[in-house]
Amino acid sequence: MAEPMTLIGAGALATYLAKDSLQKILGPTSEYLGDGLRDLTKRRVENIGRIFRNAEEKLGDRIDSPGEVPPRVLKVVLNEGSYCDDELAAEYFGGVLASSRTGISRDDRGARIAKILDGPSTYQIRAHFLVYGSIRNLFQHAGLSLDMVGRPKMKLFLPIDAFAQAMDFSEAEVIQFTQILTHTFFGLSSEDLIDPANWQFGRQEHIVTAYPAATSAGIICQPSALGAELFLWAFGRANERLEHIFDASFHPLIEGIPLHVEGCQAMSGATTT
Repeated sequence: MAEPMTLIGAGALATYLAKDSLQKILGPTSEYLGDGLRDLTKRRVENIGRIFRNAEEKLGDRIDSPGEVPPRVLKVVLNEGSYCDDELAAEYFGGVLASSRTGISRDDRGARIAKILDGPSTYQIRAHFLVYGSIRNLFQHAGLSLDMVGRPKMKLFLPIDAFAQAMDFSEAEVIQFTQILTHTFFGLSSEDLIDPANWQFGRQEHIVTAYPAATSAGIICQPSALGAELFLWAFGRANERLEHIFDASFHPLIEGIPLHVEGCQAMSGATTT
């Protein structure tokens, strides 16, 4: 039998959450939390606190409806999310935690999604957010579906300079820009978070062979089903269809991070207005 949530577990997160929110988020799974936090460092507990706070915010009024987070999801969030110092990573883990709160006892899809978040680097997570935010911005009114027919029509061009600005690179990172860019997009491709067969980046003279309208160096990519799914999970909307990323009620906003890359362009000829 799992040990009930101890004062160590509850007290460690109390500064991050409203009263009783921990119990409301996790439901009966909160019984596992005492053991889960007992041996963590202060820094890891702080990171978990941010994740739970983000989950609470994303749940909103839904926190008062019946439900629980499956224990397997909690395990992955505690193990993987506790090492994430990055604010955006905390937002993503918080969204997965919120999305995982369910009334279906065997629905532990969030464990797999949280595991996916253990793979990408901080650069790749931010680029994922910018890519799918840009897709939302460009194709919100195009009437396209994120299926095998629609995704190829959502290919986009991201100007290199605007992408670098949206990534908020430091001077030291700018010096390593090519290496970071290579790492970022090869990583997103290998994790299937963008379409692995439809992306490239390079100088203008290279990019115009694929996109004649390009006026600068840039990045070309198109969405994948898994990348769109992760975007929804990251904002507590896992139970919605993939096309929900275009819904007017969906607001994937994060303070301090632009929702899309300035000057991004649709390459498909689809109607985007």
